[in-house]
Order: sequence, then structure tokens, then C-alpha cells
Amino acid sequence: MGQSFNGYIHSDFSGIIGAQFQPANLAGSPYKYDISLVNANYFLTNNIAYIKSTETNRGFVRYLNDGQRFLHSNITLGGISGMATLRGDESLGFTYRMRAHGSAIDFSPEFITQMGRFTQPQFLNSQATNQSGKFATALWREYGLTYAKILKDDGFHRWKAGATFKLINPRGSAFLDIQDISYSTDNSGNTDLTNAELAFGYSANLNSFEQFDGTEKLDRLPDLIGNHFGFDFGLVYERVTFWEASKDENGTNRNRDIDYEFKLSASITDVGKMKFQYGSASTQSIGLLGNVNAENLDTLFSGIASFRGAADSLATVSQTSSLNGEYTVSLPTTLNLGYDYNFGNDFYLGAFARIDLTSLSKADYRLNYQHSLTISPRWEKEKKAIYAPLYINQQGAFHLGLAVRYGAFTLGTQSLGSLLSSEPNTGSFFFSINISQLKANAKKPYCFGPSRGTSMTNTKRTPIYKRKKWVFF
Repeated sequence: MGQSFNGYIHSDFSGIIGAQFQPANLAGSPYKYDISLVNANYFLTNNIAYIKSTETNRGFVRYLNDGQRFLHSNITLGGISGMATLRGDESLGFTYRMRAHGSAIDFSPEFITQMGRFTQPQFLNSQATNQSGKFATALWREYGLTYAKILKDDGFHRWKAGATFKLINPRGSAFLDIQDISYSTDNSGNTDLTNAELAFGYSANLNSFEQFDGTEKLDRLPDLIGNHFGFDFGLVYERVTFWEASKDENGTNRNRDIDYEFKLSASITDVGKMKFQYGSASTQSIGLLGNVNAENLDTLFSGIASFRGAADSLATVSQTSSLNGEYTVSLPTTLNLGYDYNFGNDFYLGAFARIDLTSLSKADYRLNYQHSLTISPRWEKEKKAIYAPLYINQQGAFHLGLAVRYGAFTLGTQSLGSLLSSEPNTGSFFFSINISQLKANAKKPYCFGPSRGTSMTNTKRTPIYKRKKWVFF
């Protein structure tokens, strides 16, 4: 899950946070219980613009290079969430989050680069055809209930499964769908539109705000819109091995928190979609008016501060109509694949792929994560850890992250370069504050119910030095 708690979320020590990536990880968790008091994740990356600072100001500067444009944003604020290990190799988890997600997919470079500055010298005497792109964003509240269980553990092979049922309460959405914009600009900066097929809009619960079709200031959260449902599910295989007991800081022997040699995991997360009513200023354009002459588009669309203003301006050059009825927006459904190797000395190395599945959705508009691969080396011991994930997305952008966990606190960034760069195009950070108890050598390593006494003693496994030294077998 490269854009959320990168590096940390792939670890079994991430507890309830890790259930976002793989719900099956709660089964056989190293924690007797784990409670996240508060957590947050922010990630925004794009190749449309970067931030440039001068002595007098700071602002966005758009890239001029060729290539399809993208933008991805993912913001999460989590309230009290937690998990508990139960008797019978079972675990339960509960999550509460507010999520905001934005996805701009495959925008043609010319229009998005020239928009609002057609009269600048570098864009005179130029033309662009078949410009297209899609953007969708949504805000919603999410409750999740996770159940996970160890299906089989014979001392060498362990199979785990888990699922999360989600209650989704949307707070609003907006979208832009450009099917075809074509135009040419003369040496005076006048632009001759030859086609304009597009649609834009938002959910009806936003009508009253001045940025949409009303007069109310947007200084509160929009109203909730009904109940929708989503789910995650996953499966984990672990090759378990015997490890000599480690010692804690006082020199006392203790069972290891993580006892697998390697593990393979697969999960599908955020299955579902949200339904909205079109807002009153939602508009589509199906072509140009017959009497349109060359226009200065910079002037025509300047000063627009609302969806209503954009609809009225577009109607002066194009055949437009209101969008009515319902539309749907997908959750950012993904297939998550992972491999993690335990070196046995508190060092781990994992590889985790995220594959966007929203193209299979029948929703009208899509929220998505980019295809990505994360290589995640880390050092973890009880309440301390260092994470240094390397993330690459489908556009070829690399991000080296860094995070630390100490006691109850976890703090990190998905892109260390964005903090060091003088011209960043990415912003990111995450944190979590947790209260937890490791169950290694605990008298009762599960919540609720009496102690099992000596029946909890583990079956001794073949020492690793007597087994094959293969990564997979």
C-alpha cells in the first residue's frame, strides 16, 4: 500500500494500521492488543506542477515537458481504532477513519499545461487535438470491522485469512471528464476551439456552498449522504521456523514476536462504490455553438470561482446541458501482493506490489491508486523500528521513504526527497500513536477468557540450521 503508511504498514508490528493493507495479518499478530489513539496519513504526488520558492513569494509552476499527466492525493485521519487477539487463533479489529482521495488519470499534456495562459509566447501559433483526461475526488467517513483467523498451523506451515466489512458514509464528491478538447492558437493569443466534449460536476449536498452553486462559506464538513458498504479480504501463508529465544533489554529470555522465515500475502482492498445525486451546476458539453469565433480563452475563463461560473462561461462557446439523476464513484479497489523475508536478526526485507483494479468497476467515475512496487527493508525489535521503503509507481517516479517507531509513537514520510528538494512535486507524512502489549512470553497472550496454563507451550520446530537455506522452500 505504497501511498499509505509506507514501510510501516507492511510490518506485523503495525497492528491495527496494517489491517488496511492485509486484514489477515491480525491473526497471529505479535500483539495481545493494539489500540491506535489517533493516526494520520497524507500523500500527494503529481507531474503537473511543482512548488517554487523565491525571495518574495512561493507558488506552483507547471511543467512544460511532454508526457501524460497524473495527480494522486490520499489523506486519512483515523480516530480510536484497535485490535485484540482472542482464544482459538482468532482476532478482531475495529477502525474509524475520515478519508479524502483524489485521482487524475492520463491527462493530455498540452491543454493542462496551456490552460489559463494561452497568450504566453511559448504557446502562440500552436495547436492541440484530442486532449482528454479524467479526475475524481471524494470525501467519506468509514467504519471497519475486521475478523481474522489462523486456518492451519502444523508447526511449519501457517495459513491465515481475514476480512473487513466497511460502513461508508460519503460527505461529497466532484469530477471532471474531458473526452475531447481540440483547438489552435494564433500569434495574437486568440484560440479557435474546434471541439469541446467534456463533463464536470459534484454531489448535490454541496449545492449550498459558494464554490459550487450557493452562497454559504465552506467552513464546515458537508452533510453525510446515506450508507454504503465496502469490504477487504486477504490470505497469508507463512513458513514458520524455530528461532532461539531472544533476550530483552534486561537480559531475560523471551519468545520471538515474529516467528516466520518468510511469508506470502495477497489481499483485495476497498471493494465497493458510493452513490451520489448530481449537483445543480453539474454540466456536460457535447459540441461547439455554430457562431463561435476565435476567443481569448484566458479572458473568457478568468475569474471563475465556482462550478456555476464555469458552467455559465462554457455555455457561451459550447452546447451544454445539465446533468441530472445519480452517479457512482468507485472506492480505490486494489490487489495487494507481498513477500517478506525474516533474516532472524531483527532485519526484514519485503517486496510489495499494488495493482489498480478499478478498471473492472462499473462505476461512472473512479478513485484509484497507481500501480506501484515497494521494496521495504526494515529493522524492528519490540517497541523500536526503522523503516526505509523505496517506492516506484507506474509513471516511473521513485520515492525513498523513512520512518521510525519508538514506544507508542510512529512518525514517517513516504518521500524523503520531497522534504529536501527545493522544488518538490510531492508532499507526504504519516504518524500513529498506539497503546499496545506484545504477547511474547505473556502468561495469557489473548484477551478475554481464562489462561490456558501450560497448554500454550509451542511445539518445538526444526532449527533453521538443519533446514534448507532457500528463500522460498
